[in-house]
Amino acid sequence: MKDFSALLLLFFSISIFSTSAALAQSGAAAEDSRNTAGYMGSVEFGYLYGKVKNQFNNPPTYMAAPSVQLFNGYRAHRLFAIGGTVGFDFYDNILITPIALGIRGEVLNRRVSPIYSLDAGYGASFLSGKAFGERPDGGWMLNPALGFRVQTGNKAAFLFSAGYKQQRVEVESITGWGLRTNQRITYKRLSLRLGFMF
Repeated sequence: MKDFSALLLLFFSISIFSTSAALAQSGAAAEDSRNTAGYMGSVEFGYLYGKVKNQFNNPPTYMAAPSVQLFNGYRAHRLFAIGGTVGFDFYDNILITPIALGIRGEVLNRRVSPIYSLDAGYGASFLSGKAFGERPDGGWMLNPALGFRVQTGNKAAFLFSAGYKQQRVEVESITGWGLRTNQRITYKRLSLRLGFMF
């Protein structure tokens, strides 16, 4: 967790340093670039906040787990871009790799604008370590989000978003007597992310 926070801080320090010269450019050039069609990409770091149920009927606890997301797509218009997303999400002791179709859009043609996003797809568990007697398997994923972006020059911008992420996971457990049990879990998490669009 500490390593992820340090990586997040390093990413934003580099991003701010690399775009400081772009802040001096005129706003008109930035507004023109937002209306052009073409490639659009973003990288976002954040946390997934949610309630974790404990065994033996203890009160639930709340935890924050790191999350990383990459988007690559085509911007047809300022209001609509479509592409693919891939990322890494941590739930309890399971690492999920979501692979999804993503839609993005910017509401206003200004330096600061509200944004929206919607990702839907499948969360794979092939990178997750297998605990003794347990085998996790991924499932469908849905993640709508709202936020805002701050233009820094040309097509570059900082992103801030909050969303609601649902991830289905199936866990097959094998007991000491060789009995197999399947458990379906739907993780419901608040997602808070900071990112950079290019």
